[in-house]
Amino acid sequence: MNESQFRILYRQFLFRMVDLELLSADAMGDMNRLFGQFAALLIFISLGLCLLAGVGGAGLVLEWSGVHFMIAVTMLVVGLFAILSWDSTFPDRRDVMVLAPLPIRSRTVFFAKIAAVGTALGLTVAMLHAATGFIWPMSLNNYHAAAIAPSIAYDSAMEPLSAAELGPVLRKDLANALRPGRGAVVGVWKNGEQSVFAYGAAKPDSIFEIGSITKTFTALTLAQMVEAGKARFDEPVRELLPPDTVRHPDAPDMTLLDLATHRSGLPPIPNNLHPGNMREAYAGYSADDLYAFLRYWGAGKSPYVTFQYSNLGFGLLGHALAIRAGVSYEDLVNGITRPLGMRDTAVNLTDEQSKRVIQGYGGGDAPVGLMDLGVLAGAGAIKSTGSDMVRYLAANVRPETTEFRAAIDATHRLRGQIGPGANIALAWAYDADHGIYEHDGGTAGYTSDALFSPRGRYAVVVLTNVGPDMFQLASVLGEHVRNRLAGERAISLNTVLVPAGGGGLWGLLREFVAWWVTMLSAGAFIYCCVLGAQGLAAELLPRKYFLRVSSYMQMAAFGIFVAAFFLEPKLVSPSALLIRQNSLYLEWSPSYWFLGLFQQLNGSPALHELALRAWIAMAIAFGATGSAYTLAYLRTMRKIVEEPDIAPAVGGRSWLPGFGNGFATAVGQFSIRTILRSRQHRLLLALYLGVGFATAILFRRQDQAVGGLVETVQLGPLCATIMIMIFCVMGIRVVFSMPTDMRANWIFRIMPLPDGVRCMVARRRAFYALSVVPVCVLCAPLLISLWGWRIAVQHLLLMALLGSALAEVGLHGRQKLPFTCSYLPGKSNFNISFLLCSLLVFTVMIEAVKLERDSFGNMAEYAGAVGVMLVLAMGARWSARRLAASPEGQLQFEEAADPAIFALDLHRDGVTVVK
Repeated sequence: MNESQFRILYRQFLFRMVDLELLSADAMGDMNRLFGQFAALLIFISLGLCLLAGVGGAGLVLEWSGVHFMIAVTMLVVGLFAILSWDSTFPDRRDVMVLAPLPIRSRTVFFAKIAAVGTALGLTVAMLHAATGFIWPMSLNNYHAAAIAPSIAYDSAMEPLSAAELGPVLRKDLANALRPGRGAVVGVWKNGEQSVFAYGAAKPDSIFEIGSITKTFTALTLAQMVEAGKARFDEPVRELLPPDTVRHPDAPDMTLLDLATHRSGLPPIPNNLHPGNMREAYAGYSADDLYAFLRYWGAGKSPYVTFQYSNLGFGLLGHALAIRAGVSYEDLVNGITRPLGMRDTAVNLTDEQSKRVIQGYGGGDAPVGLMDLGVLAGAGAIKSTGSDMVRYLAANVRPETTEFRAAIDATHRLRGQIGPGANIALAWAYDADHGIYEHDGGTAGYTSDALFSPRGRYAVVVLTNVGPDMFQLASVLGEHVRNRLAGERAISLNTVLVPAGGGGLWGLLREFVAWWVTMLSAGAFIYCCVLGAQGLAAELLPRKYFLRVSSYMQMAAFGIFVAAFFLEPKLVSPSALLIRQNSLYLEWSPSYWFLGLFQQLNGSPALHELALRAWIAMAIAFGATGSAYTLAYLRTMRKIVEEPDIAPAVGGRSWLPGFGNGFATAVGQFSIRTILRSRQHRLLLALYLGVGFATAILFRRQDQAVGGLVETVQLGPLCATIMIMIFCVMGIRVVFSMPTDMRANWIFRIMPLPDGVRCMVARRRAFYALSVVPVCVLCAPLLISLWGWRIAVQHLLLMALLGSALAEVGLHGRQKLPFTCSYLPGKSNFNISFLLCSLLVFTVMIEAVKLERDSFGNMAEYAGAVGVMLVLAMGARWSARRLAASPEGQLQFEEAADPAIFALDLHRDGVTVVK
């Protein structure tokens, strides 16, 4: 291999890694300056990320979350770089046609290309971690303390166990899971056989707080009263309260069914709890306090409210039912426990029962006492034993054996969806995939989990004397027992010691090496995935088809990277990775795998299985990349020479729609075809849409996270669709202003083009066809599925008017046919102006959407909102048409720069002075 040739080719390939045409209409830019801008941007991001380095002293969960976030950012940045360098990673037609006639060996070309790819990847990661690669390791080394963590792994599957067989297996599985003073009681019922096992400090008759599992008793009480004709599911809750407690609402009434299904719109807790620590905040919370909150909040609910877990809602339900029945809440509970023989289940314990209460432990290993929930007892005040809870769950599996079968059946009836594959019954959550009803509970010093499967004929309850923590032992143990009963591989209950930061020079060196190896490996994995997919597609498909598919693969990769970054949870709780609902992230999210790799390189055994997945994934990705380059070396160069890039089109009718007159149709169809054919414009549009979708995802995730407050419920879909409309209009405006090929616009120059107004009409129709109309059409099914056709149509109308106003603003400026006219990057202020407007819209989005949502239930307010948006849209349309009819509205193909010298046009005595 000629060393001089290699160096020259290596330098050329390195400086051509990023396709300039994707970044600027002027493809003759300075690559040195471009790389400098890239480096400055990445270093700036790195400095900003250093602000998060303090999580090393905030506990294991936040430390893992911080490292995972940095890995996810690295993967996103490398993924975006891979997209920008999409056509520069393998030899292309330019390489082959220029270099093939020269006395240069093929292997020299390939080695230079591979070296350039590796260098570009390394520089990208190095610049991104120019600051974080030093600050973060120092932070982790100095502040990381030793901690006990669950072993995120799975035990081998066994044959399905009976209730009696489970005891010895669990004793072995739990050997390392319980710390001194901690205990757990596991109750199992399967096919008529019942067993209760006690471990650690617990005894079979130990009494625990069951926390929010109390809500299932409250719901069953409601169903009993409905069956007895003492209440109705659709009865307003205010009718059960003392007269004049809360006035008649203007909105729809909050019903008993709303409270029992967490669809009341009430917040998780009232805002007038007594001050003090959380364990004592409910103590002494009286009926007067509750009524004061209801007078402030009201007894109505938004018609658009969705599921939001509310302790306040179930506390209010229990209190209201007790008032209607004329007894205490404890007496209502006794109506369930006495017929079932649950002698140790109560709200208030006897002296003898109090002696059997196992000591609870909260955060920081501090012993805590029982909680007093006051008037909100219906949300979580019951105490019970494992034996009693097994009887209760067995009654739910076999309601025909009880005296209130109809009421139990009513609590199992599904009342709506709360997530993918998850539904809500009365209090119980239902997992459709496994046929399981489940509810967990947690107080300051106790956690619990209860589940039963009518289909599988089994039930499980887990009671522990450990408050909510990183491990969430009750939920993990409940899932482990279910795995054993079903014969599935089971979540491991083992714990591991995560060692403290080594401190000193050796510890810092280890943290430093682990950090850089992990980040480089994560980046290389993502880059190799792109290279492997691209290279194998090039080999499997004929070249003309590959060229068509390649750009769509590029856009798909962009969407995957952005969606994965914003959709996967960033707070890494070990128990959250283990439980059934989040196992998808454990199985398929590479960022978690490389978190395991970082832990392994750092000497921690906590995430061994994730680290193993990372090694396997890297081997597959590197193997795919090596195969792709080998095949490219052997076959691609010949394929490039022998197969044409463009094949003649086959005759046929055009599938594109008309846009009115001939000129408007020509402009509209030309715009659509350009978007479909031009990789540059497609990717640029995908960039704007990606930002829009990322913003939409953030709004939706915020809605799911804090949606309990009525003022934020359902704002997510409203804001998300509006942001997608804004960024789609913005993206179309930007790509319209970028020419496809300035040398090709001569055909438009020689045409007898119409006046400015007719040009404006043609541009407007193309603009609407590629922005406003597609967004409305694609959002319609989603909105209809969420709210029904009436509300969906109302929102779509306002969204279309907003899109129309933005599109008309986008049509202002010099008249230019899409993709045919040049612009000067230095004078194009539209992007910056539009971005500032978008940020302003983003700032006022919540308030504006609140007004929109509130107007849906009031036709006068909605008509006013439509009127305002219509005036804005028509005003922008009139302004654009007025500009098109002026002399400045004539079509302009070339945008000329301002002259370097200006004539001052000085006059003396009315005569121009000429020298």
